[in-house]
Parts: sequence; C-alpha cells; structure tokens
Amino acid sequence: MTHDPTLLPILESAWRMLTLASADPRHGLHWPVLASAALDGGPDARTVVLRAVDTDTRTLQVHSDTDTGKLAQLARDPRVCLVFHDGPARTQLRARGRARIHVGDPVAQIAWQRLPAHSRALYAGVERFAVLAIGVEHLDWLLLDPTGHRRAGFDWPAGQPRAVSLRP
Repeated sequence: MTHDPTLLPILESAWRMLTLASADPRHGLHWPVLASAALDGGPDARTVVLRAVDTDTRTLQVHSDTDTGKLAQLARDPRVCLVFHDGPARTQLRARGRARIHVGDPVAQIAWQRLPAHSRALYAGVERFAVLAIGVEHLDWLLLDPTGHRRAGFDWPAGQPRAVSLRP
C-alpha cells in the first residue's frame, strides 16, 4: 500500500470527470453499467444513467423504476459496482460501494423535481421513481494507453481517503 501524493491529481481528475458526466449526456461516462448480485446469487448488470455526483460524500446517484428487479436485488445485497468507459479519453473507472434506495423520501423528491419533463415521463409517476445513492468505497482508475496501461486504486476505509496502488 502506498500513500503517494502524486496520485491526488488522478483522483481529482476522476471525480471531475464523473461530475461533468452527470450533467452531460454526451460525456463518455454518462452511461455506466451497474452490476449487482441477482436474487439467485449470480451476477446481473445493466446500463444506467449517472444523474448526480457528490464528491464530498463520495456518492453517485442513478435513478430507477421501483418495479425493476434491481431494487429487490439491492434490498437483499446493496453491494454494487459501476463501470464507466470513456473511449476518447481512453479511461475506465470502476466504482464499488453500497447502494441506498430512496423512494418517496426527501432525496427522491428533490431528484424528481430536478428531472426534466421528458425524463419524468419515463416513470409512471413519482410513486414509481427511485434514487439509488451509491456510497463509493473503492475507485479504480485505468488509463488505456498504447504505450502501457496505467492503473490507480483508491479506498476509503472508515471514511478516510487512501491511495492503494499505482501500477504501470
């Protein structure tokens, strides 16, 4: 394990990319794949939309219809992995953490109010709208470089940032 201060710009860049992606549907990281454990214990994955990022709390938000199977999966096992890929930037991010489901509470109400009308129309009303707030516990950054891939990983045990690795 390393506490290399040169990793800080990588971490800051990753969070900046995620923040930009949450606001721009054309950004390469806007449409991540969310992986979770299916009810039978097997893997399950689907594409979602990154809706909000809170860098202070290391929380990523995506939305869901309450009738989808993923809510039952997450109620049983909240561990998830979001995989982001930005081809032009040659960057992949993997964010692992735990999802909290918000339905009908202030978090869901605020998110619903911020949704444009065309996005609200995708749900059968606010009662079928859910916010998945993913508390990031590990972030893996990978630069897909033709001269040699570079990777860095970051963990937040007990809420403290710690760089865990930088590999060529």
